[in-house]
Amino acid sequence: MEYAALALKYAPVLKQKVNRHNPRGDLITRVDLTGDLEGLVDNWAYVSDERNELPAAGYFSVVETRTHYFILYVFYHGQDWYDGDRLTDKIRKMFDEHLHDMEGALAVVTKRDNEADERVDAFITISHLHFYCYAGWMRTELEYLYPDNAWENWIRGRIESIDGGIWPMEDGERMRFSLYAQAKGHGIRGDRKGWGSEKHIIPYYPSLTESGVPDLARSEAGEDTEQLFKDVRYRLIDFHEPGGLWENRNNPDVFQENEKGQAAFVVLGDDGKKIAGSANPPWGWEDIDDRHDCGMIALDPARLVYDYLEGFPDFSLEYLYNPYCGIG
Repeated sequence: MEYAALALKYAPVLKQKVNRHNPRGDLITRVDLTGDLEGLVDNWAYVSDERNELPAAGYFSVVETRTHYFILYVFYHGQDWYDGDRLTDKIRKMFDEHLHDMEGALAVVTKRDNEADERVDAFITISHLHFYCYAGWMRTELEYLYPDNAWENWIRGRIESIDGGIWPMEDGERMRFSLYAQAKGHGIRGDRKGWGSEKHIIPYYPSLTESGVPDLARSEAGEDTEQLFKDVRYRLIDFHEPGGLWENRNNPDVFQENEKGQAAFVVLGDDGKKIAGSANPPWGWEDIDDRHDCGMIALDPARLVYDYLEGFPDFSLEYLYNPYCGIG
């Protein structure tokens, strides 16, 4: 199977909370909004301008070992924003609001003799400065997922605890795992903890070709937004496509290294020069509570998963395909 098709097969439904004060700031979209990757410093204004469409998109990469696929799913928002009357909201607006936002999840798929038996067995999300682990498909109201093929919940935490189970979402004849993204700050988890109290929800479904645009004006009518937007698709974009984000990892007009040594999206400094901002691509992600190298969730996902989780019947650290390292 081609890696793009593999990414689509296991891709999640992203349930995105939307705040009514700035709904466009909560829409997932492409990084190159202004037409090229060197115009990123204009993304905030582009997102705010209601004349501009924000086509839904998600980024992916696939890494393969003898025993597993590690599929990274990443979502970009042009604004990481805050509002509100509470003191904490005002402080966040002054110090945390920033151009660009990118968070997501690493899905772990165990290879099986029968390909039809394969599914996402666990995943790790990033929510701001922390990673969260999920494993074990949850019971639906009527039956277990895949009732004719019982699947043991044998995955356990090693140095990280399991933060919750895997919640299913139906997409045609397929069950997908769910991700839950906050409004404003856009932290992503596999459960509803910290999801926020906003009423409007956009469930984005994956595609390799379609890139939907939610009609936000209709959501103001008080309709059930999960039903209203049930057909909105996000287009999967390969991090490693020619001219894409990984190929531009050393382009100072796209990414620069911040004071912590992390890759970061560029913004304009006070002097008008491009500098490293507050948002990171996956090769700049880290959990502040552990001692793993920055970016392992993308660059060396097998090692990260091996260290975080145990209970897999077999687990290889030898890469057959890892485009970040030029393998395969």
